[in-house]
Amino acid sequence: MEWKAARPHHVSATLVTSNRPGGASSASSYAHVENTVRYSTEARNPPPNDPLPVPDLAEGTNVSPLTAVPDPLLGKNGARPPMRDYLRLWIDANRPDKRVVADSHDLGDQALTHKSINSIVRTQTSQSINNEVINPEQAGMANLSDGRVFNRDDFEVGLESKKPGDLVEMRSSSSRTPVFAVYLGFIASRHHFYGQQGRWIMSTGFTSLFTVSNFASQVEIQPILDALPRVNSTEEFDEARINDRGPPRAVGMALIEKMHNFMTEANAVRLQNLDKLDRIRQLVAAETHTKYLSLFEIADMLLPASLKKDGKFPAQALFAVHTTLFSDEIIFRPLSPSSDCHRRDHLFEVFPTTMADVLATVSTIVRHYWVVTDKFPLESQEGVLSKCGALNHFINRCRRLILKYRERRASVNGYIAPSAKESIVGDLEWTSDRGHQQIIQFLQWWASYDLFEPGSRYSTYGSTILRATGLYPDRYLDQSTAWTFLQELGIIPLWEVPSRYRVRFPGTDIVVGGGISRNEEPRVKESLREDIAAEYRHGRDQQRVFCIDSPEAILIDDGVSLKPTGKSDEFWISIHAADPASAIRPDSPLSKYMELIPENIYLHGHFQAMLSGQDGGGPDKAVQDLVQKYSLSKGSPALTFSAKVNMAGDILAHKVEPTVLSNVTYLDPVDVAAFCLEPRPPPMQKQELVVGSKPATDKLPSGALASSRKMSKAADLEQPDKESLLTLYRLAEALKRKRVEKGATPYFPPGTSVDVVFPPVKNKSKLPSGLIQRPGDPYIRAHTADDHNCSVVGNLMVLAGEVAARWAHERKLPVPYRRDVSSARYDEVRKFVSEQVYPDVEKGMAPDFDKIARVLVMTGGVQLSTDPGPHFMMGIDMYTKTTSPLRRFSDLIAHWQIHAALAEEHRLQRPLDPEQDNLNAILPFPEADLKNTLALLHMREKMARVVSRGEKDWILMALARAHRFDGTAPGKLRFTVTSRWKSGVIGTVDLFKLRATMRVQDMNDKALLMKVHVGDQFDVELLNVDPYQGTVEVTAMEYIPREKAKPTLVGEPVAS
Repeated sequence: MEWKAARPHHVSATLVTSNRPGGASSASSYAHVENTVRYSTEARNPPPNDPLPVPDLAEGTNVSPLTAVPDPLLGKNGARPPMRDYLRLWIDANRPDKRVVADSHDLGDQALTHKSINSIVRTQTSQSINNEVINPEQAGMANLSDGRVFNRDDFEVGLESKKPGDLVEMRSSSSRTPVFAVYLGFIASRHHFYGQQGRWIMSTGFTSLFTVSNFASQVEIQPILDALPRVNSTEEFDEARINDRGPPRAVGMALIEKMHNFMTEANAVRLQNLDKLDRIRQLVAAETHTKYLSLFEIADMLLPASLKKDGKFPAQALFAVHTTLFSDEIIFRPLSPSSDCHRRDHLFEVFPTTMADVLATVSTIVRHYWVVTDKFPLESQEGVLSKCGALNHFINRCRRLILKYRERRASVNGYIAPSAKESIVGDLEWTSDRGHQQIIQFLQWWASYDLFEPGSRYSTYGSTILRATGLYPDRYLDQSTAWTFLQELGIIPLWEVPSRYRVRFPGTDIVVGGGISRNEEPRVKESLREDIAAEYRHGRDQQRVFCIDSPEAILIDDGVSLKPTGKSDEFWISIHAADPASAIRPDSPLSKYMELIPENIYLHGHFQAMLSGQDGGGPDKAVQDLVQKYSLSKGSPALTFSAKVNMAGDILAHKVEPTVLSNVTYLDPVDVAAFCLEPRPPPMQKQELVVGSKPATDKLPSGALASSRKMSKAADLEQPDKESLLTLYRLAEALKRKRVEKGATPYFPPGTSVDVVFPPVKNKSKLPSGLIQRPGDPYIRAHTADDHNCSVVGNLMVLAGEVAARWAHERKLPVPYRRDVSSARYDEVRKFVSEQVYPDVEKGMAPDFDKIARVLVMTGGVQLSTDPGPHFMMGIDMYTKTTSPLRRFSDLIAHWQIHAALAEEHRLQRPLDPEQDNLNAILPFPEADLKNTLALLHMREKMARVVSRGEKDWILMALARAHRFDGTAPGKLRFTVTSRWKSGVIGTVDLFKLRATMRVQDMNDKALLMKVHVGDQFDVELLNVDPYQGTVEVTAMEYIPREKAKPTLVGEPVAS
C-alpha cells in the first residue's frame, strides 16, 4: 500500500482513502468519507522519488502501476489481498514502535506553521484549547504582520489596529467553532482577549471577521486586566494561559453576561427573520456575476427597516446577518472585515449562483469515484478510474499533458525542476469539455484563490482529484500540490506569484501572468474637460524647478523650487505636483475607472498602473497620451503648494495656486544627496541572493515607456541653482528636525529589493493546438535595497501634504486627511518610541514587530478621514497626500476638491467662507459622499500594499530554487526566536528577516524546548522552503542563549 501522500505520523485508521495505487477502502470507511479524507499542509522534504517515466510493468510484480514504487503489501499481480489480511499487514508494517509519531492535533502545529489544517476531522467543543489558536492575518488584508521591515508607506497608508474593549469574532485554524471575545490589548508581544466561554486567550496576530467597536468600556475590562498574571516574560504569559492561571470566571462574569446577551439578541433577530435569512442566497446573489456588498447593504435587503435605530441597524442585527452569511460556505466570502461592522468597507464578496452549480458537478464526480472505489475493492486504481467516465477522461488528459511537459522539465519529489530552456505547456483553453473546465475551475478556487475554509469538505474533493492522478506520490495532496498541478498543466505560469491571487479588488479580475484587468472602460476622451484653472494659472518663468527622481523613472509627477523673500533666513519653498485633475472631470468614467485600482502596484512581473489599459499592466495608447501630457516637463501645468519657511524649520505662511512650469531640470536623488553632503544612514552590510544567469536584454518591463528625459548633474548646475539646491536641503533638514521633535520616525531602514529578468524566447515556433511556449526560468536577484533617501525629496513632499491639509482645513474642505485614530496617549507613545524604538533605528536595527504593534495600539492606527488630525509617526498636526496624482487616486481627490475651491474663489474674488458659502454645492465630493468614498478607498489602498508585498514570494522562490536544486542556498543562518509553542519555536532568520519555524524534533537535542526563550538564537540550516505557503523551515546546528545573542541588524550579512 502506498502512503507517500502523507507524512508517516499523520497516518491513522481514518486514512484508508489516502494515496493508494492498488485498491480501495471498505464500505464502512466511506460511510463518513467526507469526515475521513483529510489532507495536511505541513509539507516537509520527502524521500526522493521521481515518478517519471511510467514504465510498462510486467505481470506478476507487486509494483504500483502509477508510481513505479514497490509496495510489499500488494500481491504478485499488483492486486490487494482481502481487506482483513491487508489491514493486518498494514498494522504490522506501521506499528508505533517502527516510526516516530507526532501529535497532529497538537496546539502548536498550526500555530507553528500558520498553515490551514483541515478541521473537518477534528472533534468540536467550545471549551477546546485548540479554539484559542487564532488565525493570523488573512493574506488579503493589510494588517500588521511580523517578519518584515516597515516603511513610510505602511504608516501613511495605515495598518489595522483594534482598540481595547472591541468585541471581535475570530476563527481558529483547528476548529469550526468561532471565537467570540473582547479585545484587552497588546501586552508582552501578545494580543490578549477575554472569551465568551470565560477563558483568557492570547495570539501573536489575528483577523477579526466581525467587530463591534467600543463594546466594553475601560471600566468593564479593567478587573480582567488587573487579574492577569503578574509575570516578567512572554513565555511566562504563555505558560500561565496554558495552565489556566488566567482571570477567574467570577471576575469576568459581567463581561461574559454582556456577550451572552448580545448573542441572545442576535439569535432572536435571526429567528424573527428566518424566512428571508434562510433564502439569503436567492435574495442576494446574482446568477452570473460577482457582487460586492457591505454588511449593512445586505442587511437592508434582508431585515425590516423597523429594526433600525438612528437610521442604522444595531450590531446585534448585523451579527445575525453575519452568521447567516458564514453558514453558506460557497457564495459569501468576507473581503475586508473592518474595524467596525457598520463601516462601508466591511465588504463581502458575493459569488454568482453558477459557482454552486460548478461545485455540485465536481461533488458528483468525486462522490461517484468514491462509490466506484468502494463497490470494486479488489480493482486496481486504473480499473476504478476506467469506471468513472468524467473523472477518468479528465485524469487521462491531465496525465498526458503533464508527462509530456516533464519530458522537457523534470519533476523531482513532486517539485518542478528549473530549466534554462523554453517549456511547452498546455494552453489555457486546453479542453473544450465543460466537465473538465469545471474541475479546473474548482482547483483554481481551491489552490489559487483560497476560497474555502480549513474545515470545508471541498478540500477533500481537491485532495481526491490529486490522488487519482497518481502524479504526486511524494507530496501532501494539499493546495500547494494543486498549485503545482495547475502549473504543469499550463493553467498558471511556473513563476507566478501565489499571494496576489488572494487579494481581489472589487470590480476587477486577476490576469494570469500579468496585472489586473478592470470590468469598466477608461473612456478617456469623454472624461476630459477644458483646464478649469486656465484663467488664473500663473507662469513660473524665472524659477528653476528641480524634478528629482530616478533616471529609470518614466512618470514625473513632482518637482521643487526655491524663491528668496528678501530675508536671509526666510524662503518660499514650492512643491509642484502634476495637474491632471484640472482636465479630468471628477464624476467621469475615467475617475470611476481609476478608483478601482487607486494606486500603482509595483510587483515584478505583475506591474499594475492606476492609469493603465483595461487589460491591466501599463498604459495603453489612450491612457499613455494622458500620462505623458501631464508628466512634468517644460510647459506642463502644475498645482503648486508653497510654504514660507525659515532656517529654524517654522512654517510662516502657505498658499496653493495653479502654475505652468517653464524651467525644468531633472536630477538623480543619489546625486543630489551626495552634492548636498547629506549624511548617510547607519552603515549596514548588504545581503544578496541570486539564482539563474542574467540574460542580456534591453527589453523594458511590461507596460513601461521609454524615458526621453535628459538628466543633469548637480555639480554641473549654474552657481545660483547650486545655491538654491543647497538651501533647499538645509530647509528640508530643519523641517525634519521639527517633525522629529514631535515624534516623527527619524529614519526608515531600507527594505529588500528584487530584480527579475526572464530570458527571451529564442525559438518561437508554431505549436499544435492546445500547447503554448513559455520562457525558461528567470534570473532572480534579491538584495538589500540601496539607500536612495534624499532629504530634499522626502521632507519636502511631506511639506506639500501639510500645506495642502492646512489650506483645506482653513476653508473646512473635506479632503482625504491621513491621521491617527487617537491622540490621547501621545505622551506615552513619545516616551516609548524615544526609549525603545528610535535608539535601535538610529543604530541601523530594524524595529521589533511587537514594538511597532504596541505603537499602533496606542495610536489606534492610521485612518483616512474627512476631518484633519495629528499623525504621530510623521510628526505633523495634519496631512494629506497630494504629490502623485498620476499614481494615486487619493491625491486626485484632494486636487479636485482644491481646484473646485480655487475656481469659486476666483469667481468670488475672495477666500471661501464655510459660514456663508455652501460647500456641498461647490465641491465635487460633498462631505457625506466623501466619507463613503474614503472608506472603500482606504480598503483598496491596503489591498494594493498587500499585493506589493508579493516581492516576498520572489525571495522564497529564489531561496527554494537555491535550496532544492542549485545548492547555492546559505549553508548556515542565524535564527532568532520570537515565540515558543508546544511543538516548536517561531522566529526570523537573518536572511531578509524571513519568518521561519523550527519543530521540536528539528532542534536536534541542542536545547530543551522548555528552556528556550524569546530572544534566544540558533545557528540553523534550511530544511524546507515552500513559496506557495510562504514558509521556511529550519533545523538546528547550535544553540545560543539570549545572553550571548547578538542584535538583528538590518541588512546583516548571511553566514555561509
